[in-house]
Parts: sequence; structure tokens; C-alpha cells
Amino acid sequence: MKISHLLFNRLLLLALLPIIATAIYWKGQQYDPALIQFSIPGEEQKVNLLPQKIEGLELAGQIRHFTKENLYEYVNGHAEYFISAGFVSLSVVEYVSEAGQTKDQSDIIVEVYDMGKDIHAFGVLADEAGPDSSEVRIGSMGFKTDRGVSFIQGPLYIKVNSFTDKAPYETIALQIAKGIPASTNEFSLFSKFPDLGKVVATRFIKEGYRGLDFLNNVIEREYSLNGQTAYVFLITGTGHEINHLVDTFVGFFKENDIIFTRKARGKTAIYHIDDPYEGNWLLVAFDDTLVGIYGQDAEQVLEAFFIDNEQSSY
Repeated sequence: MKISHLLFNRLLLLALLPIIATAIYWKGQQYDPALIQFSIPGEEQKVNLLPQKIEGLELAGQIRHFTKENLYEYVNGHAEYFISAGFVSLSVVEYVSEAGQTKDQSDIIVEVYDMGKDIHAFGVLADEAGPDSSEVRIGSMGFKTDRGVSFIQGPLYIKVNSFTDKAPYETIALQIAKGIPASTNEFSLFSKFPDLGKVVATRFIKEGYRGLDFLNNVIEREYSLNGQTAYVFLITGTGHEINHLVDTFVGFFKENDIIFTRKARGKTAIYHIDDPYEGNWLLVAFDDTLVGIYGQDAEQVLEAFFIDNEQSSY
């Protein structure tokens, strides 16, 4: 009796199903929990981000992954904040002491937020840094408390939280930061700030900087300079975007009868503004950066910009 070709194929598929299931199970058992898949603009990378063992602790269980759809399961009540800030994905792992594998409480939990862009990661870091935080040299920028470290590297915002006394959270944070490859869109905004005075604070303002609805994604740095306070804000973009912002500012000045004068220093436009609300301040348009300078020593800050950026002189 002959079996039809279609029936033969069906019987063959049924026979292969147990083999396929076994192969899938075996592959799942080979999964390395220390590998995290995250995106860097222009490429996908799979990196050995987390050490299996470090300082008497070892990785426990599998990575937990969260997307926009289920982030609320992990950060209920705060998910919308992350999503509005550019959130792409979250990976969470736990560390326990090698001597305490059976206990319920983890010693350290590591959260790796892929925020999509470097500026988004910085914005979340700046927003979440509390008054009890102190700045540390981990990643591009980091903050430390007595219970953990938060830092950024490329588009990643990483939190290393300790739940037991003397857990080596700072050592683990340093190890993780070293394992992250350089971003193809490396965060370089900090290097654009002038090197002068004492940095008092660095802030990220996502929308409506100083009450202006057209000023978004602003980084502001506060300096203590010659006993005075100076504020510098930066916005980066393409030449077209910077020109559009300058035109918007000029329109705003004219509409509100704010006195301003324009000077040129090489190819750089410098606006001196006599603002009845903000006082005298400077607006400077470089090729890819718009800079605002407030404070008594605005001219000194301006000179530092030209020295640091090796701009041409008057």
C-alpha cells in the first residue's frame, strides 16, 4: 500500500517534533546569563556585561527582561516616566553570596536600562540623583549613595543596588562599566563645557528650560566662579537645528521687546541680551551647539569656551 507524498511529510514532521523540542531545550540550557543584548545607534551588540563571580558574590538565576509593554511589572507607578524619557528595554540580574545561595534576599540587584540615546540616559541619571548622592568616576558619569551606584555609559543607564551591609556594589559597578564597548555615538556633551571654576551641579531639563517652550533637552551646568555663580546651558543639534533655534530666540526677543545686540567672532554669532527677567546674559551659536551663559562673569566663561574649542579670535 502506497503512502501519499503529503501524508509522508506529515508523518515525518511528527517524528521530528521530539527532536526539535530537545534541541530547543538544550539551546536554552546553554544561555549565558551574563550576556545582555542592547542597542547602540547603528548596530546591535551582545556583550559580556556582567561578571559571573565577583568579590564573593555570584550571579543568581536568569536575566529578567522588560519592554515598554511590561515595564510596569517591575517599576509600577514609574514606568511612564521611563517610557516618556526614551526607554527601550530593561534587563535585571541579581547577585547573592556564594555562601548564601538558599536565602531569599539578594545581596545586589543590577538594573540595565537601555534608554536609546546617550542624552536620554543622562537625563534619567540627573533626574534620579538625590540630595544624598555624591558624584563618582564610573562610566561617563555616576552618582553614589551608601546603598548603591547609578551611572551612564553610552545609551545605558545602570543601577547597582545593595541590600546587605558591606556588599561591594561600587566594585561591581566599575567592572560593569569596563565591559561596555565605546558607543558609536559617544556621549561628548560634558567635554563641550568649559573647564573653569568649581562645578556645583549638572542638570538635565527635558522640556521648557527657563519657562521657554521651545528650549528642550537642555543640559545646564552651575559653576562657582570668583565667588559668583555662573550658569551655562548647552543644546546640540545639526547646523539647521541650531539656526532654527537662534531664529526662534530672535523672534522671541523682538516679540517681548527684549533688547539684544549681535556680534560675530569668526563664524560664531554672539548675542548680548539685556533681559528684564533674566538680567544680562549671552547666547552663543556654534556650528553644532547653542550655548547660553548667565552670571556676573559671563564674558570670562565665554573666553573659556573659545579657548577650549580653539575658536578664532575677533
